[in-house]
Amino acid sequence: MMIDKNFNYQLSKDADQDLDSIFDYTEKEHSFDQAIKYLSEIEETFFQIASSPNLGKERVELKRGIYSLQVNYHLVFYKIHSDHVLIVRVLHGRRDLPKFIK
Repeated sequence: MMIDKNFNYQLSKDADQDLDSIFDYTEKEHSFDQAIKYLSEIEETFFQIASSPNLGKERVELKRGIYSLQVNYHLVFYKIHSDHVLIVRVLHGRRDLPKFIK
């Protein structure tokens, strides 16, 4: 798949809520600074995915057309569209993934 240099990403409502939860948990358990650092690492992964969508692994066992890429303890789930990548969910690797990927 040929990717335009201006290829970008969009967050689903679920992914946005996932990020809020990750931030809140990390801030509570570690610190505000650590929460900022961790979300920055996750966001950097979004940019990597947007520039190279095929970095991730297709997750046909969960749903056709869904890809994932790991960032620390979390998995970024996404769909590749013609002009952007849609970040579907950002879930901890220990979650019951099939339950959360619709």
